[in-house]
Amino acid sequence: MPRYSATLLEHAKYPSNRGAIETTKFVGHSSLIGNPPFISIYVCIKEGKIVDASFESQGCGVTTAICSVTTELLKDRRLNSLPDQDEIVAELDGVPADKLHCVQIVLQAVSNAVALMTEG
Repeated sequence: MPRYSATLLEHAKYPSNRGAIETTKFVGHSSLIGNPPFISIYVCIKEGKIVDASFESQGCGVTTAICSVTTELLKDRRLNSLPDQDEIVAELDGVPADKLHCVQIVLQAVSNAVALMTEG
């Protein structure tokens, strides 16, 4: 059995939604202790719904794949129905147990962006 699913490898090699959205005002960052932002999640909202999302990452291929699929899952979502770890892992057809912390780092960036949205 391969360590990484074909879906995860596809998102790692050819990520969706990579790059900053220049017009957004909601950017959530996640960082490793003592380092600059490791992941940035950009979200645009209209009428209480996320209409666009993108990312920048300095992480490994697994992190890139997780960011890619998470930004896809964020689009057309309301703030009360954001993706969670189980949904992200399922969408990637699995993530190795020793890489699940990458999902949490991405979700931290999403959470930080949502906090900015609800404050603003």
